[in-house]
Amino acid sequence: MGETEEASDLEDLEYIRAVIAGHRESYAELVLRYQGMVYRVCLKMTDDRFSAEDLAQEVFIQAYRALPSYREQSSFSTWLYQITVRKCLDWRRSRARDRLHRSDANLTEQDTVTWQTPEHELLDKERNEKLHRMIEELQEPYQTVVRLYYLQYCSYQDIANLTQLPIKTVESQLYRARRMMRERGEGL
Repeated sequence: MGETEEASDLEDLEYIRAVIAGHRESYAELVLRYQGMVYRVCLKMTDDRFSAEDLAQEVFIQAYRALPSYREQSSFSTWLYQITVRKCLDWRRSRARDRLHRSDANLTEQDTVTWQTPEHELLDKERNEKLHRMIEELQEPYQTVVRLYYLQYCSYQDIANLTQLPIKTVESQLYRARRMMRERGEGL
């Protein structure tokens, strides 16, 4: 970590402590400092300027409310980035559910023949629940990379762009995450 990053992290901590102490106006400094990063991540994940603007606002509201839970174990920018990615992933899931509901309404009786049996649906649900549990047991940065790859079907390049990591780092983190899950007997 360079001197500039350390100084920036220290300034962030000062602002965070001020906000927690009741000086809400200090939060505006954090917003100014990170609004570009948050907006870029939201735009990359939504590919829609208006949705990205709305999500960025929601991220800062959520971060403000969660600020007392910030533990200073990682930089504020990393913590905020994780909130941003989760908010965008939630937005994507919501959009996917909306599309599914809209397409369900347009199904004909003939179309329903291709749907899975209840047994298959139950197995899929169990597999998804197991996958979510496995991901929750991973430490960061593995959680984010695995979520993006397995739940959002992002390519290595997309993950590298979203996380601002080199593609080789993304590959090695996915490899390590798979190995950790295999060692627990829960491989992908």
